[in-house]
Amino acid sequence: MNYMRYTGVVIGLTMGLPILLGLLRHLTGINLSTGFVAIAPALAGAMIEGQKFAVQNDRTPTWAETKSFVIVGTLIAAGFLALFTATVVTNVPGYEILLTAPPSIGLIIGMSVFMILIIALCNFLFLRMGAKNQLKAIEAGRSK
Repeated sequence: MNYMRYTGVVIGLTMGLPILLGLLRHLTGINLSTGFVAIAPALAGAMIEGQKFAVQNDRTPTWAETKSFVIVGTLIAAGFLALFTATVVTNVPGYEILLTAPPSIGLIIGMSVFMILIIALCNFLFLRMGAKNQLKAIEAGRSK
């Protein structure tokens, strides 16, 4: 697995998607920003890695390879998401008041754990799905 490519996709989408959706909201008034914006970078990165793996190795990743990718990929995606969130939170006025309240801290920790689990699940599912779909496309190309 190429973790540099995965990291590039995660960084690019983590920064680019909110900018693109903010621009869309500013120009059209349509707000499409949801929690999916936090998960989409890991999802796309895992799908691309699965496709590249299938092209290079002509097979789906083994369970050991998948497990290794899920662990490292989740650390990369969750780490960058935490860094990006901390940057936004520390630079937007008014968030420090929200963060000092005790119920908010518990909610933030709970949501962080939930997001890490969702990112890990997306990495697992979409790595294998990307590889399987790419193998089907390769096989369909060979049969023609």
